[in-house]
Amino acid sequence: MVIAKEFVAYESVVIDLKSSGVASRLNSLIFKNQRGKSAQFLWQPDNIQKRGYFKEVINDLGVKIAHYDGFLTVTNGGGQQYLEAEVKM
Repeated sequence: MVIAKEFVAYESVVIDLKSSGVASRLNSLIFKNQRGKSAQFLWQPDNIQKRGYFKEVINDLGVKIAHYDGFLTVTNGGGQQYLEAEVKM
């Protein structure tokens, strides 16, 4: 589990993936809320530049993801909701 938090509309949070040790082993990021809706983002690596990004696959939650140098910014959509996120490796 990367995060479990009650978000207000358009609230953002920054997660440090580097210090948690998962930054180099990313595969996907999955969010779920208490109503059974979810969002899934797949990690798209760029092995030449040692970077990558999360590609949106499904997003019923309105969540936005930004990744930069081992830090992940999660921005909630327009409504209040409790979100749980986990990284799949």
